[in-house]
Amino acid sequence: RRRLLSWGSGMNIRHLFWPAVASILAIVGALEVRSASGETQTWDEGIHIVAGYSYLKLADYSWNVEHPPLVKMVSALPLALMGLTAQPYAPDGKRKDQVRYGIDFLYKNRRDADSILLAARSANILLTLLFACAVAWWTRRRYGPAAGLAAAALCAFDPNLMAHGRYVTTDFPVTVFFFFACVLWVEYLEAARPRRLLAAAAAIGLALITKFSAVLLLPPLVILYAACWIRRPREFPLRRAAIAAGTVTATVVLMVVVVYWPETVRCWRTSVPQLSTVVARNNAIGNALFFLGRWLHLPAHAYLLGLNHVADHNAGGHSSYLLGMRSETGWWYYFPVVFAVKSTMAALGAAVLLLAAGLWQAWKRQWISPMALGLGLPPLLYFAFSMTSGINIGMRHILPVYPFLYVGAAAWLATRANWRPGVTVLAALVALQIGECARITPDYLAFFNELAGGPGRGPEYLVDSNIDWGQDLKKLGLWLDAHGGKRRARVYYFGNAQMGYYGIDEMSYPKALDQKGWDDIDEYCVANVTPLQGVYVPLSDLAQLRMREPVAKIGWSMYVYDLRKPKPAAA
Repeated sequence: RRRLLSWGSGMNIRHLFWPAVASILAIVGALEVRSASGETQTWDEGIHIVAGYSYLKLADYSWNVEHPPLVKMVSALPLALMGLTAQPYAPDGKRKDQVRYGIDFLYKNRRDADSILLAARSANILLTLLFACAVAWWTRRRYGPAAGLAAAALCAFDPNLMAHGRYVTTDFPVTVFFFFACVLWVEYLEAARPRRLLAAAAAIGLALITKFSAVLLLPPLVILYAACWIRRPREFPLRRAAIAAGTVTATVVLMVVVVYWPETVRCWRTSVPQLSTVVARNNAIGNALFFLGRWLHLPAHAYLLGLNHVADHNAGGHSSYLLGMRSETGWWYYFPVVFAVKSTMAALGAAVLLLAAGLWQAWKRQWISPMALGLGLPPLLYFAFSMTSGINIGMRHILPVYPFLYVGAAAWLATRANWRPGVTVLAALVALQIGECARITPDYLAFFNELAGGPGRGPEYLVDSNIDWGQDLKKLGLWLDAHGGKRRARVYYFGNAQMGYYGIDEMSYPKALDQKGWDDIDEYCVANVTPLQGVYVPLSDLAQLRMREPVAKIGWSMYVYDLRKPKPAAA
């Protein structure tokens, strides 16, 4: 009887699998479009959008070199049909600042800024849906329909993945390609088939031309190869290693050449400085590029210069905030704190579950399959490398960890010998994930878990792109409409959206020591939580507001203080 019930349940899951996946995609797609439509551009989006449009229309790859062009170009494709204009130079012939260029492109173009922004965001929104579908298909093929459906739901409803999946940035796309590069590489290690090697090489190449931090993908791939070679040396002769390395290298080089085609032609046809003469050598990647450039006589190609630029930035550090502290070089424990307060309860549960399972298998000295190693080792190494970073500005830099957690937990729970309790726990994780997603809708960027106190206490731990990226200006306008009927306030804004474009009459703040100026204020005062915590601005600028309680928290990123003076009563 138990076998018949189990068989019947399995048949139901198989029959309902793709309708259930389609329902997940429909719900998540609608939520992301609704949320993206209600937000203004984040700090970086205007830069990414106009850079991608300049690549397509002007073949000018000198903009925003700190990120490869692939994602920006794909996001700009819908804009190519909108008849927009791109003018990288001012009338006097001087080059525009890239921040100013992005602002002018969005707010002084032939189409309204919201239409341009949503069209550009649609590419990444589509990628989130394709990713959830691909995770469902791949996990089902490896571990069964229950695992596939749960993994897709956990990935699709993660508020952090949803938050960055709506924006024109490289953080979510590199998460997609990082995950599939690892699992497809392991599939090649399991069986040396040319098709599998080509699929893995393509995923690795896509990751490397999406974001420069994807170079952290290479060490775990080498370690995975070495681990499989130690276990099965006969299946991994030197010839196989040479073919694999050559195929991956050739694929990556080909992708870089194609994506950077105008830049590649420039390096061939014109006199370009040698890479070794311009590279910054204050870090390991810079030194590697120097010696590689000198040995191979490489030109200063934009891809190599961009990689060097990011490594140089990382070595120099960035203004950061953590637990009330401020630093220019960051903290080694920044990302562990981020993981603890920004991860959903389902993600934390999956992490604890997988850690316990790994320790149990190690204690029992049980065999760990190549795929289990492939789902565990890359995220651990990536997280460890991230802890050495000097750029501590957001949990978006550890996004690639989460798909491994969800797929690993779904696979482990759904394939236990006594599978019913495992599926029950898995269903509970999915339900918990959906509940947390519903609680923060539509303000996904501001998600903090209940253990941390939720988004209301978020600025006690983190600011910047963890909660406040300049995205809530439209919501401020709606709030002012509902509380006073006019869009007039003092605003200390952290972002690049234009307040005048959205009809907000912005007034400046007095100087920090101008007590009379503060006493004379008779308006609502609004401040983004990043400058409110003294990040990127002097801590004293908004000291007068920090001593007060806000009357509202708009999108959890903009705090409103009521400094209006009481009106005299009528006679």
